[in-house]
Amino acid sequence: MFRRILDGLYDACGVLACISLLATGAIILAQIVGRLFGALIPSADDFAGYAMAMSTFLGLAYTFRANGHIRVTLFTQRLATPRRRQLEVVVLCLAFAIMGYFTWYNADMAYSSYDFGEVSTGLVPVPLWIPQAVITFGIALMTISVLDELLVLLRGGNPAYMKTDQEITQAE
Repeated sequence: MFRRILDGLYDACGVLACISLLATGAIILAQIVGRLFGALIPSADDFAGYAMAMSTFLGLAYTFRANGHIRVTLFTQRLATPRRRQLEVVVLCLAFAIMGYFTWYNADMAYSSYDFGEVSTGLVPVPLWIPQAVITFGIALMTISVLDELLVLLRGGNPAYMKTDQEITQAE
């Protein structure tokens, strides 16, 4: 059941990342059309930037689980399976520590922005904690997905990001 909840959360954030990317394009297109007709869309650059950041950070965990992040396997593919798995455990432990720190740092930044009442400098004053909280959520979900894959690997399973090209092709 927990597996289904996590997979659903990863997929939902992937969909939200896609919607955010589409929103970025729509905002930019509206700004271009608006300029052609002499209209100004207040804080369009700010909102496009927030949507782009949301797209990036909400898509991290989904992309990681879908084997979409760039991985350099030139060295690891030459290792025997037991050694490769050991190296994967070390790398995932390091990634978890780094992502955990990044999550904590961003959560602290979002809380500080909320606490001090910081707003954007554009024509539309947006409380900065709102986009920062979404970014923090995406980073936290990536941290959870790294831990998730680490636990799968430690239990002897194959992490989702280790799918071969053949497995990906067969699943489609």
